[in-house]
Amino acid sequence: MSAPREFHLGIAFDQNYLDQFYALITSVFKSNPGVPIAVHAIATGIPPADKARVEAYVQAHQSTISFYQIDQELVSRFVLGSKWTAAVYYRLFFPFLVPETVQRLLYIDTDTLVVGKLREFEQIELGPHPVAAVYDNWVKTQPLLGITEEGEYFNSGVLYMDVAEWKRQRISEQAFDYLLQYSERIQYVDQCALNAVLRNNWKKVESRFNTLYSYIPETLPRQEFDSFLADKIILHFTMERPWTMLCQNRFRYLYSQYLQQSPSTKKSPYTDFALGKVPRLVRLRLRELYLDNPALGRQWRQLKAKLR
Repeated sequence: MSAPREFHLGIAFDQNYLDQFYALITSVFKSNPGVPIAVHAIATGIPPADKARVEAYVQAHQSTISFYQIDQELVSRFVLGSKWTAAVYYRLFFPFLVPETVQRLLYIDTDTLVVGKLREFEQIELGPHPVAAVYDNWVKTQPLLGITEEGEYFNSGVLYMDVAEWKRQRISEQAFDYLLQYSERIQYVDQCALNAVLRNNWKKVESRFNTLYSYIPETLPRQEFDSFLADKIILHFTMERPWTMLCQNRFRYLYSQYLQQSPSTKKSPYTDFALGKVPRLVRLRLRELYLDNPALGRQWRQLKAKLR
């Protein structure tokens, strides 16, 4: 019997996102038992001891990890804002770095969790397109890029690449040129550049392949979490990061669970704990309590009416 084929996964991060990487890769293993994962990682600022621990953890799950280095001067020229580090541009380098034998590569951001079967990506028919992605229903349009119709702007946090076609069409090179020539048009760093050069040239797939926060119903009660997640493959914590105190994404508990199950030494999910945030945190959690218990909300409203 031949060994199961590897699934190739691209992840880019720096020392500030090591815990997020641990939560993510743990979710990959837990959701895809028996699938050997070939992790291709561009990781900067990670101490050798941490790299060794990551490598041992991946190998313990019958998977492999390859670390790649890039010249930081190559990304230092590109547009950055206060919210991003140079790591956001690392994904553009994967097609040049992975071995020639890698035909398909799934790139995912470190603010994601895998909750379904990655093999489902292999059922996507890319046709002549170099990449498959999900429409970003929060950004919707980007007129500066010539994208004026809703449904035509994709989120670059999850990209299923045909590596050879990507290279043949020189997508990364075009994105680099666009970033340098039209920096005034760039609002969402590499995502804008990729949308500009891939306009009308990407395969649109269902949101379950990259479930952004904006795809989650605002009033989804806890009783419906399992049914909502049933067909999802990747959860993407856009805008609402689960390691922040005031995160409003109801699936933030999954991040805590996976972090706890990982080798990370940091078992508290919060990176921004502050006493001043506690009152707002209480209000947010009370609202969720009402969503999960409609009868409790009705009783509270009735009580307030009597007290007036």
